[in-house]
Amino acid sequence: MPLRAVGTEPFWAASVQGRCVTYSHPEDQAGTRVWTQFSGTAENGTWTGNLNNRPFVMRTSPQPGCSDGMSDRRYPIAVMLTVNGEERGGCAERR
Repeated sequence: MPLRAVGTEPFWAASVQGRCVTYSHPEDQAGTRVWTQFSGTAENGTWTGNLNNRPFVMRTSPQPGCSDGMSDRRYPIAVMLTVNGEERGGCAERR
């Protein structure tokens, strides 16, 4: 279930291949792989792991028309990402 998620302020992206989430941001454009435990589905799931010895949690939920806040593009899935002690919102689509 490949999934691509994006968020802004601050900018971030996540590419999901099974349990592996590659998390990237402007200071790490190549991305860092995070091995996670996964439950649910691409549209309504939770990926839980550790990044730099801190919790990394990405949750998805159906939200047709989700906006990334930067473009006119609409996505079918909303994302809430917890990384480095911060919560970040975004949107996603299956790839």
